[in-house]
Amino acid sequence: MSSKQKITHLHPHKVKRQATSNSLEHSNNSSHASGYYDSGSGSTKGGVNSQLVSPSRSSSTHDVESYYREIFTKLPYNTQRAYISDYNEFAIFCKQANLQGFTDDFSHNELCIKQYVEELCRSPLAYRTIKRRLSALSKFLGVAKLPNPIIRSAYLRDFIRLSLIENRKYRLTHKQAVPLTIEMVEQINNAIIPDSLLELRDIAIINLMFDALLRADELVRVCVEDISARNNTLLVVSSKSDQSGQGQYRYVSSSTVSMIQEYIHEANTCPKTKQTRHVSDLRGLHKGILFRRLTNHKTALLPFDEQIPSHKANVLNYSSVYRIWRRIAHRAGISENITPHSGRVGGAVSLAEDGASLPELQLAGGWQSPEMPGHYTKQANVKRGGMAKLSAKRNR
Repeated sequence: MSSKQKITHLHPHKVKRQATSNSLEHSNNSSHASGYYDSGSGSTKGGVNSQLVSPSRSSSTHDVESYYREIFTKLPYNTQRAYISDYNEFAIFCKQANLQGFTDDFSHNELCIKQYVEELCRSPLAYRTIKRRLSALSKFLGVAKLPNPIIRSAYLRDFIRLSLIENRKYRLTHKQAVPLTIEMVEQINNAIIPDSLLELRDIAIINLMFDALLRADELVRVCVEDISARNNTLLVVSSKSDQSGQGQYRYVSSSTVSMIQEYIHEANTCPKTKQTRHVSDLRGLHKGILFRRLTNHKTALLPFDEQIPSHKANVLNYSSVYRIWRRIAHRAGISENITPHSGRVGGAVSLAEDGASLPELQLAGGWQSPEMPGHYTKQANVKRGGMAKLSAKRNR
């Protein structure tokens, strides 16, 4: 995000999509559409959204403007994007609920956040996403120097804690991604013999996401130069858990490297002349984003220009990656509802079942905290537990 994209530019009339509870599940995948900044004007002037702070709080407006100028623009890009998305969603909620926004009234702010928590827990959002959104609001209240019940209200703290615990139990029971295990990956590779650019790309995507435990937003940013065939590694330049942008290395199997090389070779071959595309041909795949959109006939990549912003270029997004997973699952005869996150979950589960240690799991998936890989380890240990051994002895 450039320094011209402001946290304070969202106004209610700029929110284009319908303010409903269903809108909560879409925000993380379309930061450019959030409306929280003016991406074209380059203006550095703007007022705090009236849905966040009461119009009478001119001092809060000044405090937020100062924070933007001196601190916000220096934060990592992913952090900026997350704050923008979270504040935008809260503004949509306030508009929908006809709430005034944050004021000097402690009780009003407490009620406002309580209602927002209730709405978040009714949405399909993940536990961690809800916690992040509340943390963002707490940060905003601190920046605006307004009463912060998230910190000061014992009632609200307990309400949030109990609501999230209940919500987390529901999500773990009903919303966990179906793991794409190593056996399912082999089923896909055996069932589909790629004979087109489309299938070469899609098979490479599935295998790479499994090997490197990639999130969808990490996959769509993978570049040709990030893959090292010599070292069997992928450099994930930026990710959710690496907001400093230092990068993380993930393992890529030799078979997946071969799939990627075959895909690149096919993309660089003109389907009509069978000649190698020149490096200046924007339909070629010599550098830059690795996985791109195809023409209607699925025989060539669409032209790609690195100078065009990613949301306007011919690159993949979450929806297109999701459709790829569903198409491959159908072709391979997999009935489970696998999604782009299934590769990351399945890779972790397969590693845990194979006896990988917790540090090895963290390294494989780029996790900073042991909490999530620890969950996969517990899941894998069930198959090695006492009841599993007893069932094996009795052939049950």
